[in-house]
Amino acid sequence: MSEDRLFRYFITWLGWAAMLFLVFPVVLTVVVSFSGSQFIEFPPKSLSVDWYTNIAKINKIGEATLLSLLIAALTGLLTVAMAIPAALALARYDFPCKGAISAFLLSPVAVPMIAIGIAILQFFIWTGLPFNWLTLLVGHMVLVSAYPVRTLIASLTLSNPSLEEAAASLGASRWTVFRTVTLSQLTPGLISGFLFAFLISFDNYPISIFLVRSGLTTMPIEVFNYISQQLDPTPAAFSTIYIIIVSAIIIFAERRFGVISLSVKG
Repeated sequence: MSEDRLFRYFITWLGWAAMLFLVFPVVLTVVVSFSGSQFIEFPPKSLSVDWYTNIAKINKIGEATLLSLLIAALTGLLTVAMAIPAALALARYDFPCKGAISAFLLSPVAVPMIAIGIAILQFFIWTGLPFNWLTLLVGHMVLVSAYPVRTLIASLTLSNPSLEEAAASLGASRWTVFRTVTLSQLTPGLISGFLFAFLISFDNYPISIFLVRSGLTTMPIEVFNYISQQLDPTPAAFSTIYIIIVSAIIIFAERRFGVISLSVKG
């Protein structure tokens, strides 16, 4: 067997091993959610769906989930809106310190979440701002801001500027060109950027734990609190429902807009 073929076999098996390593926790969670035992065990000795009906017993899970949905939706919308001019500037224009500004905008991806959470907490304490859902929203926006910028830059890189030039040559104003041509080409980046921001914000724990106060709690915190007090598979049942919903959304977005392919290319 040639060295090239041996190398390809090695990379292929390494890739499959990595995929199994990443997928196994998800499979484990789904299987455990159907366990009939009072404790988390794998493999389960009996099967049951009782833990799905027990989800309502998680403290404030309904209220916390609604708050997480609100924060995640606003985080996605606002960060995508802010990322559009930033991505246009970085992808289309040359200006001083462009590399430094690009690195700064993308830095939340590289900085540990705990470090970001501590920094945001210290900032709000220093400014004297009250801790409420607005400060929680700002914290989540700082965390996920890099993802819409990255996906929109990828969309602009793959777009065709000649279409904008053609529209302008036909008499369209800058706003008309942006609204009818540029935004339509940015659609995959807008969708994928929003999804990244929404999903990362929705199930974020490290940032939220620093910014929540009594009477203000999010879904991941309530689920974590339940896990710290109970050892039954109820959180696995809740996570399974979450996995199914998120998977359905991602599959639809990929088939409709190619968001995963865009993220890989970016």
